[in-house]
Amino acid sequence: MISVVIFTFRRGSRLIECLQSLDSLGIKEILIFNDDETQKLDISPFQILGKISNQLRIFNPSDFGFNDRAFRKPFYMNKAVELASSSSVLFSDDDGIFSKGSVDAHIQGLKNHVFCAGSIIRDRLLKRKSKSILQGTNYSFQKHFFTKVGKYDESFIQSMGGGDVDFWYRIYHYVRENNLPVALLMNACQNVTVRSKRVKTDQKMDPREYTLKKHGLNLSGPMYKWFPEIRDKQKWMTAVSS
Repeated sequence: MISVVIFTFRRGSRLIECLQSLDSLGIKEILIFNDDETQKLDISPFQILGKISNQLRIFNPSDFGFNDRAFRKPFYMNKAVELASSSSVLFSDDDGIFSKGSVDAHIQGLKNHVFCAGSIIRDRLLKRKSKSILQGTNYSFQKHFFTKVGKYDESFIQSMGGGDVDFWYRIYHYVRENNLPVALLMNACQNVTVRSKRVKTDQKMDPREYTLKKHGLNLSGPMYKWFPEIRDKQKWMTAVSS
């Protein structure tokens, strides 16, 4: 059984599609974290989904004392793992639509691996699977692994993004240092082709400078070009095609 966690921000119709793509009987619960303090999310929009609504637990900013506009996903990620009742957790953003059988692939993968990453489609025309993205969606893990890695760095709340690079950097080194089994799930695909509605105008921290200083690195260029040895997941993750 697995706890599926979905992070959402003002993409209600896409969130519905994401929920409808969850086709596994192995889902123990679905935790939805709404990051929009201007509109409370409740169970009513999901009644059309039938029995899936009985598995939903919805959290709004006010549930944690937030009432200002901010980027809270780093906090929510850590809180989700704390609140999840299953020992296995799958993270998804609201704009990610799972291909058939993806959730079951994560459930099976976590039986023999501590961390699993699915594939991502970002190009709506070519439907090409990305080979180098350090994604913040469509990955799963055993809860104890998430804790051992050091959880997600909540400092990235101030930068309104950029924390996935730091998170994957720590995962890569922890896995290699401890010789842990991790899997790249070739057929667990998620279509992510919708643009974010969040405008990053309130950055109080440069994620690039923070990450370099945190890990004592001396790198140039944009973050999405850093760590090619990590981005090429097939070089350090076991490819699973079934």
